[in-house]
Order: sequence, then structure tokens, then C-alpha cells
Amino acid sequence: MAARTLNAIVRMLEVLCSVVLLAMMLLTFVDVVGRYLLGAPVFGASEMISTMLALTIFLGLGIANARDKHIVVELVDHRVRSLAPRAYDVVVQGFSIAAMCLIVFVLFQQAIEAAHAGTTTIVLEWPLAWITGTVAGLAALSVVSQVLGLVVGRGGAAGHHLEDV
Repeated sequence: MAARTLNAIVRMLEVLCSVVLLAMMLLTFVDVVGRYLLGAPVFGASEMISTMLALTIFLGLGIANARDKHIVVELVDHRVRSLAPRAYDVVVQGFSIAAMCLIVFVLFQQAIEAAHAGTTTIVLEWPLAWITGTVAGLAALSVVSQVLGLVVGRGGAAGHHLEDV
């Protein structure tokens, strides 16, 4: 059950991330062509690209958390891990989940503040509450995918290889 749910979440995140990244690339292309060849850039392109970048980052974060494929710097890692491998994994994953929960909390707080203040983006005047709330929701989904990944088991410490670093 948990494995199927995790696979469905990851697949959805992959598809959405691909679509947003494709849209960001196409918008950038059209904006550059319009700016330098036609003298008419796309109105608000930088705001749209910034928003899509935030979405891409947090969609990708959910995928990375689900697969435990973060960048790993192993300076003293192997020494500490060899002393107590299970405790090490619990501490590292616990810290990671706590940090992600803090990010979710702060993003939701910012979304609530933006909703109360009625703040919008500068050029397109998009409601910041919707943008920040969406990013917060993706961060929360990232926490869910990380926890499900732990339940399902992704290989953990033994799953890290040199090419993953």
C-alpha cells in the first residue's frame, strides 16, 4: 500500500515537474526571441519564470526526498556511520524530516500573512498567498514522500554510490 502510494506521488511529481520545466524553457525561449529579434519581450516573463522555478525546485525536492537521492558530502561520514549505522540513519533522516517540517511551517505562515495582507507580485499582480501556499503544499508533499520512502525502504546508507554523490 505504502509503496503504491509513494510510486503514485513520485510519478505525479515527475510529470508535473517535467511540464513546469518545459513551460519555463519555452517561455524563456519565446521571451529571448521576442526581446532580441522582435523588440517585444513577453510581459511579466521574469515573474512567471521565477514562479515556475520555485515550483520546479519543490516538485524536484519531493522526488529527491522519496528516493533519498540528495547530494551527500562524506568527509567523516563513513567513520561515524561505522560506529552506529542504524542510529546514524535515524538521526540524519530525523533531522531531514524536522528541517522539512520547519520549511513547511514557515511557508504556510508566509502564505497566511500574504493572504491577510493581500500582497501580490509586482508586475503581474498574482496573489502571493496562492504561490506561497502552492509551494508550501509541495513541501508538505515532500515530507509525506520522504516518510513513505522510509517506510518502504530505499536502500538507505548502503544505497549511496559514488555516482550518486
